[in-house]
Amino acid sequence: MSNTSFLPEDYLDQKADRRTNVVSLTLFGIVMVAVFAAFLFTNQQWTQVKAAQASINSQYQEAAAQIERLNELERQKNQMLNKAELAAALVERVPRSILLAELINRMPPRLGLLKFDLRSEIVKSHQEPGQGRRTGRLKRPKRAKTRAEAAEEQEKIEAPHYKVSISMVGVAPTDLEVSRYMGELNAYPLIQDVILDYSEEKTFNEQSLRQFAIRMTLNPEMDVREVQPRIKPRGRNPMSDQLQFTSPDSKNTASVRPGGREGG
Repeated sequence: MSNTSFLPEDYLDQKADRRTNVVSLTLFGIVMVAVFAAFLFTNQQWTQVKAAQASINSQYQEAAAQIERLNELERQKNQMLNKAELAAALVERVPRSILLAELINRMPPRLGLLKFDLRSEIVKSHQEPGQGRRTGRLKRPKRAKTRAEAAEEQEKIEAPHYKVSISMVGVAPTDLEVSRYMGELNAYPLIQDVILDYSEEKTFNEQSLRQFAIRMTLNPEMDVREVQPRIKPRGRNPMSDQLQFTSPDSKNTASVRPGGREGG
């Protein structure tokens, strides 16, 4: 049985068109609402991104200002260190009177000095300014120097570094005293590079003695305030005009004057 309608076909066509139009308008409205909602959501995200960007830019500006202040403090610290090095270079780190007293107090009882020489010479530093001790860390890229830093580097005066060399000539009854004295010098923190130039037999007033020569240098890294001094009372002056050595097996006495002269 076929479905028949008594309504005119034009009316049915118009009704179908109206239904299609309503569905299309509904779908179009839904799409427009979705697009508008997506626009609002995207706009909100962009606003948050811009706020985060503004915050990061502000933090970068604050960090740049802090870095600039840190660089200024570092330049001031370098200036103060340079002035301190210049001031320290004008003052002897180890006074010669203390050094001579320490060398004498470490001498064996039967050892004397004929000659003592102390010389200072300026050592040129081949290290570039700001170059520190090499480590295994990666080097940071160098920052471009400003005009103030370049002018400051040109005006910077490098503190002089001195190498203090010590040489002495002395006499002793045997090589045992010389060896003991070299052991004391090697154990002394203010002294380094102790070298025995020679040790030969000499006869003074028919008494056989050992004449020796020792070279050494002063340790530039040590401070005399960090070293405990040795206090040792001595009955004679090892640098006096007449040095006497008494043999333990004999009562004979040999006297030697500084400079290699013999005395009675």
